[in-house]
Amino acid sequence: MSYIALVTDQFDEMVHFYGTSLGFPVVEQWDRANARGKRFDLGALRLEILDNRRERRPLSLGEPADRFHVVIEVDDIDAARAKLEIETPRVVDTSWGARLFELRDPDAIRVTYLQWIQPQRDAP
Repeated sequence: MSYIALVTDQFDEMVHFYGTSLGFPVVEQWDRANARGKRFDLGALRLEILDNRRERRPLSLGEPADRFHVVIEVDDIDAARAKLEIETPRVVDTSWGARLFELRDPDAIRVTYLQWIQPQRDAP
């Protein structure tokens, strides 16, 4: 997979969240009369934010659902949390061998920071 694209009516807020608050670098951006977007490097994946209000045919965006979420795997969750520019919930340990905390972006999409503390096993 190369990248995930999120279409939003809150472009500036989403760009601020992923770029400033979470600190992901912009690797590509465009700003034209009929299209505006930014692509962020999340490590092994790119995240593209598209401004729905600039599209020639804007989408009818429904409420974001919890059918998917962005997962950011880190080696040191405490260090990753400390670098963020926003208030974050506490880190929790899971029964399945990970430490994590979850945020919501401006469109209410779940963003999970995850550190594996036990070796991953293949799913059954």
